[in-house]
Amino acid sequence: MNSIMPLFSRLVIAAAMITTGWVNCFSLVGVSSEQAIQLEALELQVKTDEETGVQTTRGLHRIVLILHNQWPQLGSWGKLLAWTAAVFELLAGILVLVGLFTRLSAFVLCIIMGMALYLVSHKLNGMFEMNPFDWPLHRVAFSQLFTEMCLLVLALGIVVGGGGSFSIDRYQRGRSEEYKLSQEKKGDD
Repeated sequence: MNSIMPLFSRLVIAAAMITTGWVNCFSLVGVSSEQAIQLEALELQVKTDEETGVQTTRGLHRIVLILHNQWPQLGSWGKLLAWTAAVFELLAGILVLVGLFTRLSAFVLCIIMGMALYLVSHKLNGMFEMNPFDWPLHRVAFSQLFTEMCLLVLALGIVVGGGGSFSIDRYQRGRSEEYKLSQEKKGDD
């Protein structure tokens, strides 16, 4: 039973990170008119549907906007950081899923989730400035906060405990140990 839990953790983390990374890298998401104006001021593309008037932009542009609002001195570095975070979400999610470089990938995801917790839940939603008993009254922010915390804890568990029995890392380690044993036997002969 112990060996299956890291696999379950990896599946949950991978599902969240791969889908989020995919949306941030490749999908269009809705933005408010105010956000659209801010994004256009940052020279980021915003599309407006002619029929509905709905404004959309690439998912990672929301990250750029959050970074710019928090640290305007970043300038164009905010775009690079947003792309880096989005690509790492996607790639680290895939690596965690298959269990390759699992601890390192999970560590990268801990950093991403820690920043998301700080920027979204703390700075954007102000969750840590309010009474914790009022958190459930803000359902979306409450869900974001606990999703971020749960993913951070799951990723931290993988960093500490490894990818488990059902991972490429474990398979590679087993092959390496077999090779060492065979070399030792040859040396003894």
